[in-house]
Order: sequence, then C-alpha cells, then structure tokens
Amino acid sequence: MLIYIEGNIGTGKSTFVRLLSTYIAQLRVNSFNAALSQEPVDEWLETRDSDGQNILEKFYEDQKRWSFTFQMNSFISRAHKIQTERTKLEEDTQELYNSVKNTDMEFSESLEPLLLAERSIYTDRHCFAVNCHESGKMTKMEYDIYCRWNDWISKEFNLRPDGYIYLRCDPEVNTQRIIKRSREGECGIPIEYLQKLHEHHDLWMDKEKAQNVPVLIIDVTEDFTSTENMDAIFKSVTEFVGGISKK
Repeated sequence: MLIYIEGNIGTGKSTFVRLLSTYIAQLRVNSFNAALSQEPVDEWLETRDSDGQNILEKFYEDQKRWSFTFQMNSFISRAHKIQTERTKLEEDTQELYNSVKNTDMEFSESLEPLLLAERSIYTDRHCFAVNCHESGKMTKMEYDIYCRWNDWISKEFNLRPDGYIYLRCDPEVNTQRIIKRSREGECGIPIEYLQKLHEHHDLWMDKEKAQNVPVLIIDVTEDFTSTENMDAIFKSVTEFVGGISKK
C-alpha cells in the first residue's frame, strides 16, 4: 500500500513524518509492515551549480530561469526515492514474513507493506508545475515536456497512491513556520506564492476525491506536535489506513 502525505511549503510535513515515526510500530497490530519516506530535500540542497548555489536557491532567486530545471529534478528524484524505498520495503516485508511464518504471531499470515511517503510526483504536477506555467515562469513547451515525462514515470513505475493524507494549513502560518525553520534557499518566499499553492492543493485534493481516491484531511493550522494531538491524529490515520485496506 502506498499513501502520500501532502501539504503546502511550511505546513509541517517533515515534522509530522518525524513524529509519526514514533507510532509506526503500532501498525503491526493491524497487519502492516509500515515505513516512512521523506522527500529528498537533502539531495536538492547538494545539487549545486558552478557558482556554489544549490537548486533550491536558484529556483527561488529566479523562477522564470529555473522553474523547468527545478520541477524536472524534483519529480524525478522523488519518483526514484519512492520506488527505491517501496521495493526495499516489499523485500523486507517478505523477509519478515518468512522469519515468522512458522510461529504463532498473529500478523504473520497477512503482513502488508505500507509506505507513507512525504509528497508525491502528483504534487509536483498539479500544484508546483501548473503554478509555474500559469504564472508564466514555465513556457508551454516546457510544461508539455514536463507533463509527458511525469505521466510516463507515473505509469511506468505505478506510483498512483491508495490514498492521501492532506495536511491543510493557513498560508500565513506556513510563512511563520518557514521563517522559523530557516531552511537554506527558502528565505523570502512570497505569501502570494504560498496562497496560490494552497489553492492548487485544495483543487487537486477535490479532484482526487471526485475520482474516489481516499483523502484524509488534517487541519494543522494550530500546533499539532503535542502528544495529545498526535495520539488523536494517529488514531485517525490508523482508521484511515485500515479502511483502505478493507476495500
């Protein structure tokens, strides 16, 4: 099973994934061998030009020049990471199954691999790339090339999800969280850019739901990091995952 964790820049996806990792083992009770995958931001920060600037810095400094380069690199590196980690999880699950199949462990007959991945190539397509195109920062030809490759990789590696967890947040709060984390290359992201991405996320999630793709929306505008809040969120995630598995 493949579930993507989506949300705008600065929503708190990385924090959410980190906190969720402390609960992951509990999914074994429900017959899942679960793993978490974070988006390859570290790889992007190490992708540098001859002047020493990384690709994130290039993109936010001059989006019209670097939109196509950044968006292509983003979805290809994301697809590669998800596919690699999904394959490893499937192998690990089979190995785990083999190690316990002759025991009386309750989950041994129905252990299912579950990858919860931070963002997808569909975020890249339906939020970031389309925004670059609509704002004139990506030409029609660039956008058409991007879409053809995005479609092919999606189909070739079967990256469509079983469901989405959408962390929804007010763009003003996104701005505050971006400033607080001070990630290299993200200084000065305009609120207008975050607002547009917020609108695209909402529209995209509505389209996915209209196509009967399960979507769990979690409002994270308020601080969600307390143990009490995460306990409640994890309960909803467990119920969401279990509901998909039974379909």
